[in-house]
Amino acid sequence: MAITRSESPLFVIWGIPFVVVGLYFIFGRFIAKKRRKVATAYGLTDSRAIVCTGNRSVADTPVRAMPTKVDRSKDGQHVSVTFGYQGAMGMFGMYQNTGLDFFSLGLGQNVAFFDVPDAHGLLTALDQVQAGRGAADPSS
Repeated sequence: MAITRSESPLFVIWGIPFVVVGLYFIFGRFIAKKRRKVATAYGLTDSRAIVCTGNRSVADTPVRAMPTKVDRSKDGQHVSVTFGYQGAMGMFGMYQNTGLDFFSLGLGQNVAFFDVPDAHGLLTALDQVQAGRGAADPSS
């Protein structure tokens, strides 16, 4: 069946959203991830992990007696730490730090520090906090 001029605008209008979504999956998610990384600040106190993204989003969780998952980059220079239980809703956390986070909004995302360049410093401070000595305790 040949496509006539009267049908082609419908195909264009119908196809544009699919092309835009496809381009986001291929390229846009990396741009979104980079923008979020630039706007994110991490904090570790003597009892809590805090993540601030932009001016509007603040998330925190207790650190002591909380399970943590540590992932190192292939070169060992960067580390990502996820705090909390990875129960049934933990499967939705698989989209965290991918640029596809909107798939799991409100579905059990855990507080996490992603791609921290000072792996040794973060893990040392985290060990001190979990041991109850505090992140800045000079006696440790």
